[in-house]
Amino acid sequence: MTLIRSSLRAAVLAIGLMVGCAGVASAEEVTESHLQAAVAAVQAAKTSRGFDNLLPLLAQQTQNRLIRMRPDQHVLIGQVVDAEALDLVARRADLDNDVARIWAKYFTEDELNAITTFYKSPAGAKLADIGPKVVGETLQSVKGWSDRVGEEMFEKSREELKKKGVDL
Repeated sequence: MTLIRSSLRAAVLAIGLMVGCAGVASAEEVTESHLQAAVAAVQAAKTSRGFDNLLPLLAQQTQNRLIRMRPDQHVLIGQVVDAEALDLVARRADLDNDVARIWAKYFTEDELNAITTFYKSPAGAKLADIGPKVVGETLQSVKGWSDRVGEEMFEKSREELKKKGVDL
């Protein structure tokens, strides 16, 4: 669960950073080639790889819910849920297309082609591979800094208040 949350957080942060710098294309402007460019960019950026564990996670959650209802049927429930999950694997492409439509909404076709070109370069490929790790470590660093500075601010404020006659 933590891996999925971290991956989603990293993907959302990366998309947010890119979206903040991009112009917005209206929905009417999204042609088939524009959408294909968005799919290519999403694939090159490996943005959706963090979503690969969603279906197995959903299957496990479904299995757990059903087993809580009928623990005596846990074997059959496992078999049925696994079969249903396999039937739904093809629906994974729907998620990729939805993500691509979002990218197409915010990036022009030319920008998407440039993004794809970048992510196919050595630096872009490296960013796609290690980006979630870098973002995760960055977020850890930000948390550590804010914890330290927040505690320092609290202590210094408390000391100043004490000098002014306020005991905490």
